[in-house]
Amino acid sequence: MLQKLSYFNLIAAIVYLLTYLRNGTLGSTAGILMVIVFNWLCLRSYQLDNYSWKAGHYLTGLWSLYFVSTLLYGSVNIMNSLTEYDFISNDTIFYLSISFIFCTVVIAHFILYLFRSFR
Repeated sequence: MLQKLSYFNLIAAIVYLLTYLRNGTLGSTAGILMVIVFNWLCLRSYQLDNYSWKAGHYLTGLWSLYFVSTLLYGSVNIMNSLTEYDFISNDTIFYLSISFIFCTVVIAHFILYLFRSFR
């Protein structure tokens, strides 16, 4: 399960990067990079069958959660604007859908990997 989530997160992060972060800031680019590195660490742990976390796991995992929280915060602000101005386009619906799915899967992956490391 964790391996499949890692591959899905890697693909989703690259799609998100190529689609929405064309002129990204340092925070957004580093956030995507941390999601990619965290998933790579999970795949490496799966391959070595050693799920114990080190400092790099905590650093990249927490930075990934910070990045996801900023995406969710931005999505909430967009949804507030949508209700206030009563206008929504197809691009906005697509962006909110992709952001919500990406954030949900990254958070679920972090929680599952964290529980796996405590076993």
